[in-house]
Amino acid sequence: MRRSVLSSLALASTLMLMLASSAFGAPNHRTIQILDNCDGPSFNEALGPGACSRPGGLSFENLERSLARGGAASWRFSPSQATLAAGGSVTAVNRGGEFHTFTEVAAFGGGCVPPINDALGLTAVPECADPSLFGTTGVIPGGSLEVGPISSGAHRFQCLIHPWQRATVTGV
Repeated sequence: MRRSVLSSLALASTLMLMLASSAFGAPNHRTIQILDNCDGPSFNEALGPGACSRPGGLSFENLERSLARGGAASWRFSPSQATLAAGGSVTAVNRGGEFHTFTEVAAFGGGCVPPINDALGLTAVPECADPSLFGTTGVIPGGSLEVGPISSGAHRFQCLIHPWQRATVTGV
């Protein structure tokens, strides 16, 4: 009888520890949504065929007006802050209609598109000097990109085309 009670207590303690560590521990994987609200017809007319694969949304002209006010809120990474266990990974999923990058940068700044930087008053990040980043960190509409392992500390990711799209992922 005593052995049965001790075994039950040991089992209960083990289960409680497992539940506590999973409830309070950082996850090993996070997903960040890449979002935009481009209007296919107006974007394709302004930028060329294939610029936006969505059937409707914010017109290119209205995006230009939004840039004059500092960016377009519907172009974003969600969530913009995430924590995960060191050694874990992040998957960036493009739910928008445009090509984006999910590029780790040393510090947030402007992207690689001078007219957008001019509209926002930003200077391109040094990472723009490496044109291969568009191939290695680019995400087509409906596509995804896995990044990892993430080391301890803060990691800043931004789109090199739409530089107000930013996320900070912290490895703990």
